[in-house]
Amino acid sequence: MHQQTTPLKTTKLASLLGTWRGEGKGYFPPIDDFAYAEELIFETNQISDAIYYQQKTWLKGDNKPSHWEAGFIKPDPQEDNVFFINNAQGGGRVEVLRGTLTKNNGTFQLHWLSVLLQNDPRMISSERLWQFTDKQLAYTMKMATQNTPMHQQHLEASLLKYS
Repeated sequence: MHQQTTPLKTTKLASLLGTWRGEGKGYFPPIDDFAYAEELIFETNQISDAIYYQQKTWLKGDNKPSHWEAGFIKPDPQEDNVFFINNAQGGGRVEVLRGTLTKNNGTFQLHWLSVLLQNDPRMISSERLWQFTDKQLAYTMKMATQNTPMHQQHLEASLLKYS
């Protein structure tokens, strides 16, 4: 049996672990503005230095499934406070983003920038900004596409921890 002998770098993200629920809104030309409910789950096996996450959203009003993605957060082995997130999305897109962790007055911030976008030729770039404590998580997501090449905000949400 493998035993962990060094501290896991993902312990810096321990306050993310658990189930989060909340609401968000989205906009991006040429689609209509929309509102959604969200559940975001972060978990670890406490042995490997990775956090598994699963994100599901449902459109407000008709409760239809909207965006679903799942992936892993892993620390950069070379740099402290730098992490990579990779995900596969329900529509087929695959992303890898590099994030830098900072902390200010008890609030953590992870600023993610895309380093790889696959299986979606529309995408040029993606950026996410997470701000979280042990009880609240807020995020924004920006992107640029072939049809809308100016990098602009697409999503914003606010979630509370449930477990």
